[in-house]
Amino acid sequence: MQQRMMAVFLSLSMLLVSASGCLGLLQSREYMEQLRGDVGLDTAIETTVVEHAFTNAEINAEWNEQFTIDEEVTKIGVYFKTEMAGEIIRELLPEVFDFREVSVEIRDPAGEVRYNATHDTTKTAPYLLIEPDFDGRFASGEWDIFITGTGGGIVSEQDNFLLSVDVTRTCTIYPQDDICVVD
Repeated sequence: MQQRMMAVFLSLSMLLVSASGCLGLLQSREYMEQLRGDVGLDTAIETTVVEHAFTNAEINAEWNEQFTIDEEVTKIGVYFKTEMAGEIIRELLPEVFDFREVSVEIRDPAGEVRYNATHDTTKTAPYLLIEPDFDGRFASGEWDIFITGTGGGIVSEQDNFLLSVDVTRTCTIYPQDDICVVD
């Protein structure tokens, strides 16, 4: 009986010694988690810019760009600006200079037009937010930007345009890194 008690005592002693180390680690881990701080949310903006100056006569020149949308995207904004050089000359000879224009079209992955604008004069369109789908989200995938432009330029007088598409995503900030991570 005494041998059996000794075996039980040794077994329990070994179990308690090994278990206390695990419990100590658990408490230390919880303490470290508490010191680390909370995870936060922020936004990250990714911008796609298409900019061009017509250095000589260009007719129906085309530019195609893409940008990626995922489920983390909360906002898509578009800014479109054109400057047509020599507006005074255009007014004097409209039949010669009336052909200048820049057209922009943005399509979602399903091919649906989500933004469409044409400028044929110097113009700055207001910053426009593209509306999300009925469920409050944007279609995930590659969105296409199609630009067609006709313009001209000589030395310092050049027609030009600027298109900027801002994609805003929600991201997570982990306190130990302090950088915005898109999950």
